[in-house]
Amino acid sequence: MQKAGICIRFRGSALPIDAAPALRQAGAVKSILTLLLLLAAVLPSGAGERVVLYVTLLENTTTELSDGAKWQMDKGDCFPVVSYKESHTMVILQLASATFMIPAVKTRVVSEKELPVAIANYRANVSTYINGVAARWRAAAESGKAPQ
Repeated sequence: MQKAGICIRFRGSALPIDAAPALRQAGAVKSILTLLLLLAAVLPSGAGERVVLYVTLLENTTTELSDGAKWQMDKGDCFPVVSYKESHTMVILQLASATFMIPAVKTRVVSEKELPVAIANYRANVSTYINGVAARWRAAAESGKAPQ
């Protein structure tokens, strides 16, 4: 009696392979994959929603942004926190695509109930920043110099 099998040709020589063990393993793999997909569908996924922490400045300060621009930050301005640095003594904040670093003692974390006002304040700062960048580029283009 001949076993059911597959014959594979590899560089001219035929290698007989018994298909029964491979088929049994394929069934086991399908069962494991089905179980894993079921668990992935039932179990809660990762972290859920993204949390953004906003801080408000406690005093006026002049900072240098990561793009090289000097910016006067006013007391009460709000910015999202990118990260803390140097054992939480410095905080890295974001203004549009630029970042800047200031001492953490000059900031206060915005509470949940103040968040809508903080976001509106931040959006106003981003608008002012973008308009300033556009004006610098326009002035540089008109004068024939490369923008800074």
